[in-house]
Amino acid sequence: DYVFGIESNTIDLYNAIAKNIVKSSLYGINGTIFAYGQTSSGKTHTMKGSEQIPGIIGLSVNDIFHYIAESIHDREYLLKVSYLEIYNEEIKDLLNPQKLKLKIHEDIYRGVVVSNLREEMVSSPNHIFQLMKYGEEKRHIGATNMNDFSSRSHTIFRMNIQSTDKTNGSIQMSTLTLVDLAGSERVSSTGAEGVRLKEGTHINKSLMTLSNVISKLSDEKVQKKHIPYRDSKLTRILQTSLGGNSKTAIICTITPAVTHQEESISTLMFARRAKKVKNNYKINEVADANTMIKKYEVEILQLRDQL
Repeated sequence: DYVFGIESNTIDLYNAIAKNIVKSSLYGINGTIFAYGQTSSGKTHTMKGSEQIPGIIGLSVNDIFHYIAESIHDREYLLKVSYLEIYNEEIKDLLNPQKLKLKIHEDIYRGVVVSNLREEMVSSPNHIFQLMKYGEEKRHIGATNMNDFSSRSHTIFRMNIQSTDKTNGSIQMSTLTLVDLAGSERVSSTGAEGVRLKEGTHINKSLMTLSNVISKLSDEKVQKKHIPYRDSKLTRILQTSLGGNSKTAIICTITPAVTHQEESISTLMFARRAKKVKNNYKINEVADANTMIKKYEVEILQLRDQL
């Protein structure tokens, strides 16, 4: 949809592709944003940024609280965040690192979720940034020939948003998923050995599965057949985001270096396939008995007024 060159900055990209998704998440629509590309092409800079230059995650968090402040008279909001990493195909809770062997299951309202994952109730952007800083300290990073601080895992930051309409009591629930993927890498370029080589193998395998899922979703002949979401933890967790109930944006990062031309072309081919994937998102509204009664009471009062 857009191409951002070397002179562009993250706020331009955020306003073009992410802002609408973030705002929709406050009205019961699931949203997902993630960056895909080779190692050292700018994914973490784009998604997480720095204190001086906030990334997509920081800009999203600030926007959400800004929107809530504007609509405080219409709806009441409850926000919870979780932060996990997938390292060597194991899920690690970055907000509670002691929890091991976390399992994935499906929830009727939220789609695919990780069980026993710590969810922290939050009330301000600073609260979220403190939690993320704590989680970042537990994350796996390491040096390679291409990057001194290479991401050795995929991280998934999730905000569960529940809001109640003050007029009729109806409840909307949504999940905003912001993902910083580890980069695909060539051993010849990164000089990976030992532990780094094992990490790179797992990273490449999960990214290959992601590419395979996107490829099958983009092929109308294959769509109704088996989609291999379960072949990796990453694609299983992102199942709702890929061809499901979510507004999803994919940021593909490439480096202008001629030596990485092959990887850049591969990333652009992934982007071309991803553009063909169709998601069917909807507003996730929950109505229990009490909510329905309140809703009918309001409708009756409105009808009486009209009479």
